[in-house]
Amino acid sequence: MTAPITPSGRKLQLPSKPKPSAFAIGVWVLALVFTVVTARRVEFSFTGVIEDLQRPNPALDGLLNLRWGEMFSTRSRNAFIETLQLAVLGTTAGVIVSLPLALWSTEVGNPFRGLRFVLRMFNNVIRSIPDLIWAGIFVLGVGIGALPGLLALFFFSIAVMVKLTTDTLDGIDMGPVEAARASGASQTQVLRTAVVPQILPAFSSYALYDFELNLRASAVLGLVGAGGIGQRIGFFQSRGQWDKLWGLVFMFFLVVFVVEYVSVRIRRRLV
Repeated sequence: MTAPITPSGRKLQLPSKPKPSAFAIGVWVLALVFTVVTARRVEFSFTGVIEDLQRPNPALDGLLNLRWGEMFSTRSRNAFIETLQLAVLGTTAGVIVSLPLALWSTEVGNPFRGLRFVLRMFNNVIRSIPDLIWAGIFVLGVGIGALPGLLALFFFSIAVMVKLTTDTLDGIDMGPVEAARASGASQTQVLRTAVVPQILPAFSSYALYDFELNLRASAVLGLVGAGGIGQRIGFFQSRGQWDKLWGLVFMFFLVVFVVEYVSVRIRRRLV
């Protein structure tokens, strides 16, 4: 590659490419050593993986001979409808509760430090529990069915929405807020006129993203008895009917793909 020529005919001297710092090299070496040590600790072996893949595998055989008709059976359609209902209800309820929780967890929405601390701890506890654990807890509490799945998605939505919304609230423009306070507006009026309008587009986008997450999560929650398509997938898995299971998985993939495509296009218009 030849060096560029200046208008006066002289070769332009490009600055030399900076060398990686000792700190960056050290981090990469440490990450490499940690990866190797971890692989040895868990006894990971490429040879073992290849040998395992060569053994008879009913799950892979079912994938090659999946039962397309299972996608259109009445029970499967009802399970899909229940999954969509769980995702819609869980998202709606979680979004409604998460907005005031997020507002009261930030300094701009709540002047009381003690109450902010309590709400932040409450949100941290909810966020630290995975959705599958929530489903297991509610299955033990209210029994097998759609209700434990709905409750699990409700708390999962609160965890996602509150975290994303509070991060957005921390970065809003304080000019309208100070102007509202200077004009004598109450705290409720400040939130309604100067805070919520700023976060509303992002909040709507987060709600659609949360719906996508809930739709995927609802399939997994069914494996522990929380209703939806996951419960039917678990049924086929327990009976070793992998051809029917893959038919449901393929149908679920199509539904998630369509929902995500529509959601992404709407979110691009909102933000």
